[in-house]
Amino acid sequence: MSLERFCRKPVATALAAQTVREAADKMRERHVGALIVIEQDRPIGMLTDRDIVCRVVANGRDPSAVTVETTMTGEVATIRTDQAIEEAAFLMRQKGVRRLPIVDHEGNLRGVVSLDDLHVLLAAELMQTAEAVRVNKGP
Repeated sequence: MSLERFCRKPVATALAAQTVREAADKMRERHVGALIVIEQDRPIGMLTDRDIVCRVVANGRDPSAVTVETTMTGEVATIRTDQAIEEAAFLMRQKGVRRLPIVDHEGNLRGVVSLDDLHVLLAAELMQTAEAVRVNKGP
């Protein structure tokens, strides 16, 4: 299975020059825990709610005076649209991340896949397999 199925809805993004306050507002509005930071439609980093708490709030910094660029995690791992879901799971484990931006062959952002997405997908596959085994009465 390819990752195309995770490229159907708009991705929550931020720009490096935005304030952390603006990014946090967008996270709240979109009901997400992370924003992909883009430059010319290419991922350059990721800003998570954890980044905001640990790098801004816990250090007593003003979210309205701090930029996304100084708070984000840079050099984000990405995966291409034509790669398999299994490769996404392996890369997440290898890099220790919960989300991967999905890019096309030119490196442009097309979607995002999360560990939760993979859990839901794999659970559905296991349920279908279990049902097939259950109804199979044999020869």
